[in-house]
Amino acid sequence: MIANRYDLSESVAYHTGAFPPATLNYEALLGPLEEAAASLARYDAKLAGMVNSDLFLAPLRRQDAVSSSRMEGTISTIEEVYRLEADEDGGAVDPHRQARNDDVETFLYSRALRNAQQSLAEGAPLSEHLIRTAHQQLLSFGRGAHKRPGAYKVEQNYIGDDRIGKIYYVPIPPEHLAPAMGELVSFINDGGMRPLIRTALAHVEFEALHPFEDGNGRIGRILITLMLWKLGIISQPNFFVSGYFETHKSEYIERMRAVSAIGDWTGWTVFFLRAMHEQAKFNIQTADRIFALYGSMRELFRVVLNSQFHDQALDFIFSSPVFRNDRFVDRSGIPTSSARLISRRLVDANLLRTIEPSAGRRAALYAFDPLLDLLRV
Repeated sequence: MIANRYDLSESVAYHTGAFPPATLNYEALLGPLEEAAASLARYDAKLAGMVNSDLFLAPLRRQDAVSSSRMEGTISTIEEVYRLEADEDGGAVDPHRQARNDDVETFLYSRALRNAQQSLAEGAPLSEHLIRTAHQQLLSFGRGAHKRPGAYKVEQNYIGDDRIGKIYYVPIPPEHLAPAMGELVSFINDGGMRPLIRTALAHVEFEALHPFEDGNGRIGRILITLMLWKLGIISQPNFFVSGYFETHKSEYIERMRAVSAIGDWTGWTVFFLRAMHEQAKFNIQTADRIFALYGSMRELFRVVLNSQFHDQALDFIFSSPVFRNDRFVDRSGIPTSSARLISRRLVDANLLRTIEPSAGRRAALYAFDPLLDLLRV
């Protein structure tokens, strides 16, 4: 946006010098903090008690990508995210060329989150470099490719509504951004506050700085997940936060705006803690549904396939519910002849839906609807 073309009469400007806040109303925070911490601990224990928990985490990650992207007006489906992953995994030449921009952006969010989590798990610090790398991956192609992927803004940006010509928020100017980002990262890693409160304040500060030309909301929500793990709130870097924020988008925006408008850091933090509590409950419920589906499908696969490889087939399909048949044959660990027979039997039993039949050297593309239906939001 160019400010002189828009109405700034209702705009709020960045809270220069007010981060981190000097005071918070800890009496108001105590109840929500305890509730959020308890729910996150239950979520963490749930995952720790699951054998091969990544089978259940991977679908949650894709579900989060759809919700987070939808907050930015990007409408995609979990099936399309998985389909792009399947085509990329299958070695397709430029698999994203014919995909819709919305689907590409959601796919990129999922990949950027997964790669950032992997970097932290391998010992990388939660740093500006990690944040910029995630941004570079988020905007690596598609609509965002010309918006300085991995680089901070060099022109003033604004948050508003193009349709009615209004600006609602003016982030920090680019000439003041570098020291502010340094201060934010130091706060993330060195602050003395309770970790959940620190995460709440870091998220709203990142969004207030709006350091990139595009993609700030998505990177900010990735940062929450990374902080929760890095600060020891959860034992694995796998918590997915976007669903609650999407459902309560208007309050999410207004609570953040009130931080700069009237210094209401406490109100924002209460909202954030409530979001963590409710999202943890939702994630537990979703993981339970995935786990129950896995159990029922394990028995059904055993009966339908009548094969010693029924568990291997099920694990592959849960990890990749949209896949090309040649990937299944090559990577499931099942002997080739048995793998081809298994996929045919699953199609015949209506447990796999054929998205694309095989054509020439191109393998058939299949979808596992029982899991996809569970994840659709």
